[in-house]
Amino acid sequence: MLKKFMPIFAAAWLLAACTFSDGLPRPHLPQTAVSADGRWFQMTESDKAGKVVQTSLLAVAQETEGLRFVQTDALGVPKSRQILTRKGWKNDGFVMPNAASRQVFAAMLPYLVSADTLALYPDAKQMPSENGALFRYKNRDLWRVSKQGDGLKVVLPDGRSWLVIPADEEK
Repeated sequence: MLKKFMPIFAAAWLLAACTFSDGLPRPHLPQTAVSADGRWFQMTESDKAGKVVQTSLLAVAQETEGLRFVQTDALGVPKSRQILTRKGWKNDGFVMPNAASRQVFAAMLPYLVSADTLALYPDAKQMPSENGALFRYKNRDLWRVSKQGDGLKVVLPDGRSWLVIPADEEK
């Protein structure tokens, strides 16, 4: 009987082990990163050719344990729910893990908290490039970031890009 459930237990253990090891540098999270009301953003994902793939909304809220990121599609269906704690990133709820969204959230963190990127990510390297700043961690590219008006453009190593624009009422 126990042998029958052993693969299920092994899979659950592996998933639990992967919760905090996602290949992203662990940020030095400030005590309070966003206001009590939170922040809203419009996110537009484009493929490598520049064609818009999807537009979504992102809500970022300050929690006692860290920051909660909830990305939804146009109908309000969650695409990604992540919590950033002092231990790193973890999924929030039963939404499938979304590594690309997690990378974009990590890339926009310095922009979100108005902090020096190297202070937030002391283990990452920032290199200037012609299209913004390239961030590397453990000898691999993480993302490229550049300012776009009031927003931020994040380009992932696979060529997908995200334009993140504040949707807050205040400006």
